[in-house]
Amino acid sequence: MSNTTAKPTFLLVQGSFQSPDVYHKLTRALAEKGYPAVQPRLPSLTNPEEFDKGSKSLTDDALAIKAELEKLVEQQKLDVVVLMHSYGGLVGSEAVTQDLTRDWRVQQAKMGGVTHLFFFTAFILEEGQSVLDVFGESPNNDIKSNGRFRVKDAGRLLYGDLPVEEAQYWESRIVDQSYAVQETKLSRAAYRYVPSTYLICEEDQAVPAAYQKIFAQLANATTLRMKTGHSPMLSKPSELADVIIGALQGNS
Repeated sequence: MSNTTAKPTFLLVQGSFQSPDVYHKLTRALAEKGYPAVQPRLPSLTNPEEFDKGSKSLTDDALAIKAELEKLVEQQKLDVVVLMHSYGGLVGSEAVTQDLTRDWRVQQAKMGGVTHLFFFTAFILEEGQSVLDVFGESPNNDIKSNGRFRVKDAGRLLYGDLPVEEAQYWESRIVDQSYAVQETKLSRAAYRYVPSTYLICEEDQAVPAAYQKIFAQLANATTLRMKTGHSPMLSKPSELADVIIGALQGNS
């Protein structure tokens, strides 16, 4: 009951502290290869004028992603691949309910659905766990008094494999995030019922490759590797797009 000849739509779930335009090179690269991509905004990363005193949690982010998935799957009957970067791995895994998967919808004689999860240097946890439960407070966090936080030394940690001027530019554009995202306990792990691929970024200074390997194993994901830092969507967007598409086609 699904159009297997049509290319899937990618739904991109971004990482922490970054503005959505960090991902525009990747979405353009995918579009040039014939794959549409959408990127919903996350409530925990909205600007200060819209912010609710740091109270927006990972649950709020997941609900925003789920709402977009419902439009794509239930209204437009599209096949969807969920791309998740960094913190986005937690949000996407929480957002994809089983009734939105293609396998479930085929059984209900319905078209469309989530067909695959693609994690790149992304966090993965089990149900009932939060970031603080598992990792404690990171020394890289700059915690503000208004219920928000941001990463220290973003140029090195997030953009370390970019030219210096480009790394400085993106570092100047990082945004504060609601601290509550670290305290949210996950209620769902979509990787338990959706096939997944995990791309280990071997030169990542923010999420070491050893941790990424553990995350990939937890998700029982097909594992791929790239020699890149934490932000391959900036340093190697076309190569990343090729890896993502190749993973779906079984050519990687």
